[in-house]
Amino acid sequence: MKLERPYTFNHRIETDGSQVFECSTDTGEWPWLELGPQHPVVVQAQNFWASVGAAYAHGSMKDGQWSALTWTDWHCGEPGIGLPTHGTYGREADGDNENFRISLFDEADRHVVTMRGRGVIFRNRNFEKWREGSKREAAKASSEPLDFVPRDAIGIGAREHPLVGPADGDTVPALVSRENGLPPANPMLGGSGDHVNSVHMIEAARQALCLLDGEPARHFTGGEMQLNRYVELGTPFRLIVSEREPDAITLTLEQLERPCALLSLRW
Repeated sequence: MKLERPYTFNHRIETDGSQVFECSTDTGEWPWLELGPQHPVVVQAQNFWASVGAAYAHGSMKDGQWSALTWTDWHCGEPGIGLPTHGTYGREADGDNENFRISLFDEADRHVVTMRGRGVIFRNRNFEKWREGSKREAAKASSEPLDFVPRDAIGIGAREHPLVGPADGDTVPALVSRENGLPPANPMLGGSGDHVNSVHMIEAARQALCLLDGEPARHFTGGEMQLNRYVELGTPFRLIVSEREPDAITLTLEQLERPCALLSLRW
């Protein structure tokens, strides 16, 4: 079984079940690569495509199935590294859980990023059934347009879009829609088109941090995401500071007055 659009290819499965593979560097096919190899959006996009690619190569995921990430963390190598050209995939025990572990390397074999994560695979789309209530509630929520902040305040280019509005103390409002969060309107972000995905969440968190600290350009060394509830597309949400350190921040993502995720960034 093969993905129609593979970001990773030439998977080789070792005797212990781990894998080695190559990565695409085609920015035409994968525009988000233009953001840089250690940008949080790029890390989360690679997290999805590399883990799904490995699952397909192993045969544990097939056409017509979907995955949902529930937790991930990552740490980056030194700044100035090139785009990943190859990587490794494996599984590791973590108490009662089992995580995947992906490490990516550039052409000179320098460490770009290592990410861990876990999630679930849906055998069909019946999981939509238990989201009916929240989707109806989301549809009734206020759809007043958000006053998005200027691009230069959050360090994004002409092909990207703001996802956040002006900060109110330690709270930043946000909204991800098809118009600002999905191709072709925004080629740097992607996803299922069904809900707010991890790339949207971490970019909203990065943009919120830009506003809170007044620093639109920052090199991130890592982060963590705990994803507890689906976040509905086209429905406003809030990012609220829950923890601050000199070189890290944790934000709680709330939608419809419910905590949905914890998003952490380190620099």
